[in-house]
Amino acid sequence: VACVGVFVVLSDAQSLYVAKLCRGSQCKDPSYPILDYVPEEEKCVCRQHPCWEDADVIHSCLLPDFPYLAFSYDKDSRLMCTCGVRPHTASVHISRDLCAGHYCEEETWPVLDWDEQRGECVCRAHPCSEMDGERHDCTDPNFPILRYREDDPLRPGESVKKICECAAKFLDAPDGHREL
Repeated sequence: VACVGVFVVLSDAQSLYVAKLCRGSQCKDPSYPILDYVPEEEKCVCRQHPCWEDADVIHSCLLPDFPYLAFSYDKDSRLMCTCGVRPHTASVHISRDLCAGHYCEEETWPVLDWDEQRGECVCRAHPCSEMDGERHDCTDPNFPILRYREDDPLRPGESVKKICECAAKFLDAPDGHREL
């Protein structure tokens, strides 16, 4: 199914909560690009884009003005697939399990995240928009998705290593998810 003329103001997005839960993990296979947490299994996985497995419908975005596939979940946890002007990636766990029906539409606060201390959904800036005084952007059209992840410190007493990287545009993939 192609999305035609659907506009979303979602942006490239990465959760600090998932980055913390999945510290030291990364998804390198473009067929399974989304780093996510599966609470029932208490582990991190690399997922397909959820719109690739939407009741046997494979969504894609064919209009040049809206080239990026985006997803969210409504208040009843039903998957909503749309096309947007900016790359978008998010956590299925946060979007469906913790924050169904919540959306972050403001360009400066595009990341739907879970605030563990307050126990609520929040919209926040992309962690890479101002990390340690530096703004990160992805300007290569072949690698348009800005991703944030964390690695464990190399030595005890050091800080968590914060990583911003540019990833390839999502490709279609087979069913399921792949474990790390």
